[in-house]
Amino acid sequence: MTAFTLNPLIASTSLSICQFGIFDLRLVNDSRYLWLLLIPQIEGAIELHHLSQAQRHQMIDTASAIADTIAQKVAADKMNIATIGNIVPAMHLHIIARHKDDAAWPNPIWGNGAPVAMDDETAQKKRDEIQNWLSAL
Repeated sequence: MTAFTLNPLIASTSLSICQFGIFDLRLVNDSRYLWLLLIPQIEGAIELHHLSQAQRHQMIDTASAIADTIAQKVAADKMNIATIGNIVPAMHLHIIARHKDDAAWPNPIWGNGAPVAMDDETAQKKRDEIQNWLSAL
């Protein structure tokens, strides 16, 4: 079995928050949104259908629990959960808290301006906050 390697683009644009079984939860480094990635640590998985049925169910259940918690904590107007993957050929699920006053509302966030990176202190505080919110899952 080949060891899992995180896609370099995901690694360079996001920060690890915590693990949920085989899934790595990461925070995208863009201060404009609360944007998370749920990544199955399965080498070669590019599409949702590359996961076993049990893994798919676990991924959707995990993403749903995360989205429910985040939506409550940040009073999101909408939670976007999506697999796109046109640029990054690695299975990952986007979980994005949307607000009517965010930088892209009501449009998708993709292609809407350049990311605004968080400074290290802000990123660490956000990671700690999200870990705390999700600690009961």
